[in-house]
Amino acid sequence: MVSQRELWRSLLVFLLITAVLTVPCMADGSNSSANSSSGTENTSSNLTDAPYVPGEIIIKYKNTDGISAMSVASTKLASLGAEVTDDFSAEGLKGMQMIDVDASVSVEKAIEELNKSSYVAYAEPNYVIQLSLPSTPELPGNESFGAQSVSGAPNDPRFSEQWALSNTGQNSGTSGADIGALSAWSVSKGSDSVVVAVIDTGVDYSHPDLAANIWTNPGEIAGNGIDDDGNGYIDDVHGWDFINNDNNPMDDNGHGTHCAGVIGAVGNNGVGISGVNQKVKIMPLKFLRADGTGDVAASLNSIAYARKMGANVISCSWGGTAKSQALEDAISATNTLFACAAGNSGINTDTIPQYPSCFTEAQIISVAASTAKDGIPSYSNYGPTSVDVAAPGDGILSAYPTSLGSQYMSMKGTSMATPHVAGLAALLLSKKPGLTPVELKSLIMGNVDTVSAWSGKTVTSGRIDAGKTLSALAGGSVTTLPGQSNGPKDLNGDGVYEDLNGNGRLEFADVSLFFKYMDWIKANEPVKAFDVSGNAKIDYSDLVKLFQSI
Repeated sequence: MVSQRELWRSLLVFLLITAVLTVPCMADGSNSSANSSSGTENTSSNLTDAPYVPGEIIIKYKNTDGISAMSVASTKLASLGAEVTDDFSAEGLKGMQMIDVDASVSVEKAIEELNKSSYVAYAEPNYVIQLSLPSTPELPGNESFGAQSVSGAPNDPRFSEQWALSNTGQNSGTSGADIGALSAWSVSKGSDSVVVAVIDTGVDYSHPDLAANIWTNPGEIAGNGIDDDGNGYIDDVHGWDFINNDNNPMDDNGHGTHCAGVIGAVGNNGVGISGVNQKVKIMPLKFLRADGTGDVAASLNSIAYARKMGANVISCSWGGTAKSQALEDAISATNTLFACAAGNSGINTDTIPQYPSCFTEAQIISVAASTAKDGIPSYSNYGPTSVDVAAPGDGILSAYPTSLGSQYMSMKGTSMATPHVAGLAALLLSKKPGLTPVELKSLIMGNVDTVSAWSGKTVTSGRIDAGKTLSALAGGSVTTLPGQSNGPKDLNGDGVYEDLNGNGRLEFADVSLFFKYMDWIKANEPVKAFDVSGNAKIDYSDLVKLFQSI
């Protein structure tokens, strides 16, 4: 009986023999624009100009039923200088592998020939993924400034510096230009049962403000050298390092720890800061090196691990212009909300897409960065149809690896905005664990604070509001319109309150009230409750739809 892996190897040999016979060898085996400093080479423009790992190809086969008669000897792999180095089928991506080719066949030409085969769905380079930050870290230091005295604030001594959670006008910000964390915490402060995978540079899992909120694999016994839970990873007690292929996802860059702190620095513990979730479990998955570089193959394994080990939310503060079909397939196969950074090039991603944030999968929510004045920082990408929401991302204080010299650091970028959204999703799940990725996304987008600076810049024209979103989930956020004696009513149970005057029927008076108080509704009501047209914002299309419903 021929094994599945032998079939793949035979098919690969067959395809590569074809490639060798039809493609002239290149003397140096590389593209002329190779980047020796980063260890990457660039494809030609008919594929993409994005950098990739030399000699590595990700290939996805079509349905291979009926090819078992193929019996090309596997020893040919060596003569061709090609071999299977990773099989993603075991990770839930059936028929997907990574192969290595040597200098006798260029990556570009091998891909060109492979993509001509009727056996191949697609072949692409193993694209390099690299962090793109608007600047280096801004504010080192471990000093304490005293706990904020406002009602409901945790006792974390540097909470007063966290304008994103509670903006009182500190640092020349605008009071109220925050995510409303104090209001959200009146509903839920988080839960140890919710797991957020941080796919990044790793996480300092020993950090004094993170250690208690780090995920621990319940099926693994630390240090015994055995894969106790049979998941393919030995002693993966706190996640995995997919760069060095070991069980130590420690952060040697700082970026991943900073993102983890935004999501879930332990709250009300008298230490440092608080995350959006005071209680949560952070799953550290390292796929980026100390210099901020990684590749698609490592991201595929990270996503597969998160899916296999039960992550409820996945935070992705990285991306680029390379459109990897393999990465999109991995996301599509994962029924989990992905919070993805929109990028830091100051561009319209409707015109120049960034990935993974611009993939169209329903479980992706794309995030831009906002300032302490609810403005758009010059570096943040935006997109009326490709970016969903804004979240605080400018001058964000969070945790930092102790080994890098400072336990806390202020950083900026859509990388910092993204974990605010991932954290909000985790808060929602702590209150209602059964929410689907689409429901989470709808709740977050449907309850933003609409902001003039973001009008026409994102799908929602707004910045996330955790307080409003948690309140909407709890069902107590809709209030009576000015001059009315009854609160609005949802007449058909679809979550939209079309009966604005609360008299139990839909009539022209409701349309008139909507027109008169549209601005008031935008400012005071959850968007989802009055989004009659279903476009995730309050505008004249809702008025038209309401009129048509009479």
